[in-house]
Amino acid sequence: MNSTQAQRTSGISTHRARDGGVDLGTTEETPTLMLVFEAIRQINDAGGEPTRERIVAMTGLKPTTVDDRIKVLRGEGMISPQKQCYRPMHQHVAAQAVSCTVMPNGIYKIEKGDEVMTLVPAEARQLAPMLAGKALEASALERVQEMETRMVEMAQQLKEVDRRYKALKASQSGNVAQQSLELIQ
Repeated sequence: MNSTQAQRTSGISTHRARDGGVDLGTTEETPTLMLVFEAIRQINDAGGEPTRERIVAMTGLKPTTVDDRIKVLRGEGMISPQKQCYRPMHQHVAAQAVSCTVMPNGIYKIEKGDEVMTLVPAEARQLAPMLAGKALEASALERVQEMETRMVEMAQQLKEVDRRYKALKASQSGNVAQQSLELIQ
């Protein structure tokens, strides 16, 4: 077996690089390990909780593939070793307060902690498209979280409706049996 082939060990696929370390997926058609890690990093950076379902939705990979890649990422120390916690090990420093003030003369004052940056309108216009993607990402993540919450609520409601339906059906079948007995007598 050469270095780019997958080794099968107890039903789990692991990829090995030439030096014996874990291959980050560069020899695959799609580097799935890096796709999963990048999804985890992006969700975490946007302030969300990187859950298995979100990773699957974001990457389009099968849940079993995501599970396999998460095991590899944990083994390599790239994400938290705690179960059900898919946070990158190397995280950014804590965020500081950030504000932007538009002055009456059109100048922008951007403050981060104790630092102040002054931008003229042309500079602000250059910066805006760079930050627009982050704004859209944050908005999309918020919508996904809202949808997940609503889906959980709907699943609970569906279970309750199903439970009530089964109870009603059981009571009706009991009534039919009772009516049959009355007709026989």
